[in-house]
Amino acid sequence: MVAEMIDRVFENPAMSGGLMVVALTATAIVSNAMFLQSGHHPDPLFMTRPAAVHQAPRVPVAIPVLRPRPDPAQSPAPVLVPLPRPSPARAQPAIAAPEPPAVDPMVQLTTDIQRELARLGLYSGAIDGVTGPRTASAISAYERAAGRRATGQATEDLLQAMKAPLPPREVPATVSADPQAAATAAELDQREEARAASIAAEQQARADARMHQNYRIVQGALNRIGYGPITVDGQPSPETADAIRRFELDNGLPIGGEATDTLIGHMVAIGAIKAT
Repeated sequence: MVAEMIDRVFENPAMSGGLMVVALTATAIVSNAMFLQSGHHPDPLFMTRPAAVHQAPRVPVAIPVLRPRPDPAQSPAPVLVPLPRPSPARAQPAIAAPEPPAVDPMVQLTTDIQRELARLGLYSGAIDGVTGPRTASAISAYERAAGRRATGQATEDLLQAMKAPLPPREVPATVSADPQAAATAAELDQREEARAASIAAEQQARADARMHQNYRIVQGALNRIGYGPITVDGQPSPETADAIRRFELDNGLPIGGEATDTLIGHMVAIGAIKAT
């Protein structure tokens, strides 16, 4: 039978090929329908029992209920409840700086008098503002030397008299009845003379320093504005005086030839010296 089928295939190859194609197609369709489908076909050819119908879960539907409107006259009025207010933060009281203790005016006065007495060499005790025996004795010694009535008391008038220089006094030819008072007065006179000389020397030194600075400023300015050349050494030299006179003549100033504050002020006004 097999040999006969093979002979027929060779005898009629077109028909045999067509039958084979039909057979393979039918086999593929049947295999797909029976084995390759994951779900059920909506219209199967052979159905033995009805398929279970999948029902969606029921969703409850809210039915509106009609209620009568409340009467505004019978409804209670709303009550407003006040909200609690936050308590304000308490401001911390500022810590005031401790005030300095008040100084007794009498203690301050006695302290100043003790300093003046120590400066004059009449007192070597503690400067504590306490009027003790040593302080009273030093005050009496000063009062006798200054020709005042010896009281030994600390007063404002006494302090002012001690700060002011002693007035010149004429020493009588006769010997004083109190040698100690005379010696004290002579020592006070020497100290006052030394202090006056020191003050005069200090004032002269300040004047010399100011003059030296003024001449340096003026000499530099004269060189810049064409009245030089002048040596800038801060000294009143003849060439500096001549240049100052020429400048004063050109600017209508009084002829003086010195580096005065008026001359410097005019130079600042015309821009020859920068204002500081």
